[in-house]
Amino acid sequence: MKYFYDWNEEKKFDLAPHYSSALGSVIQGERLFVALYNKKRGTGARMHRHSNEQFIYVLQGNVKARVEDQEQIVPPGSVIYIPANAAHSMVATGDEDVVYYVSKDMGPIAGIPLDGKDTGPHYEPGFEPQSKGEER
Repeated sequence: MKYFYDWNEEKKFDLAPHYSSALGSVIQGERLFVALYNKKRGTGARMHRHSNEQFIYVLQGNVKARVEDQEQIVPPGSVIYIPANAAHSMVATGDEDVVYYVSKDMGPIAGIPLDGKDTGPHYEPGFEPQSKGEER
């Protein structure tokens, strides 16, 4: 059993490329997991849901967050609570990349897009990829 971790040594992967731009690392325990993710400025996750309850702590950058019918800009030092099965999205504003810490109960790491389409992440106007596979 491993008890100590260094985020700098953990493998990074695309969280859910079918609906999100999040890139980061996950550390799993028996009943919950934690993650450290990054979203490039102007990109984010389309509306989705999953069976996990989660807390998100914003470390860097401002996030435009939506949970069910509530939306607001969330600055660093703030926490977002997302109940299990609540529809939600998070988009880094165009100012800078966002870094955030996630704590979730065990279950699927990625969710299901509400529109049912695997069309990729959300891009704010002006932040769309310039060509296939290229981002700003």
